[in-house]
Amino acid sequence: MMRNLTLGSLLLALCPAGVLAGDGVVALQTAEASCGDRSTAIYVECGNGTVTDNRTGLVWLKNADCLGGGVSWYSAMTFVAGLSDHPGHSVDDCGLRDGSSPGEWRLPSLAEWEAMVADAIDLGCEPRITNDQGTSCWSAECNTIGRCVFSDVQSASYWSSSSRVSIPTNAWHFNMSGAFGAGSIAKSSERSVWPVRGGQ
Repeated sequence: MMRNLTLGSLLLALCPAGVLAGDGVVALQTAEASCGDRSTAIYVECGNGTVTDNRTGLVWLKNADCLGGGVSWYSAMTFVAGLSDHPGHSVDDCGLRDGSSPGEWRLPSLAEWEAMVADAIDLGCEPRITNDQGTSCWSAECNTIGRCVFSDVQSASYWSSSSRVSIPTNAWHFNMSGAFGAGSIAKSSERSVWPVRGGQ
């Protein structure tokens, strides 16, 4: 007797190495897994252009300002969707050597931003991120001596993937400095981009 197969289960049966994207299309998962370790560090450099957050398992781009400035939310979404290691090519995006393909990176959700910066807010850090151990604030100097693995962290606002439900033309962003944290603004405005993968 033949069992009923949904389109999703059929696609997964035909392509077991993939996962279903939101629109039912199979997206191949080729990127290296998280490189978390058993140390007490919160952030662990993976040596491939990425950093793993040991608390959440999220993998962040090591370079927090790869685009070198702000872009609209629409441009940010396009950029992260196409970000990849370009396997087999002589060039890559943002120093990636993790085997990632287009469609594996995304903007962090507002909740992921809030989780990432909570300790830094408690410490009064600007920008709102800690060193690798979570014991003091990130700084460019800390980065040069190897205690802060992220590079080019900006005291700026970064886009989240979260649209504002009551105003669909707005998206939430997170301010890495000043008195304000999360806020929403028109998607046509320019904010910085810091891609992430995993989670959700």
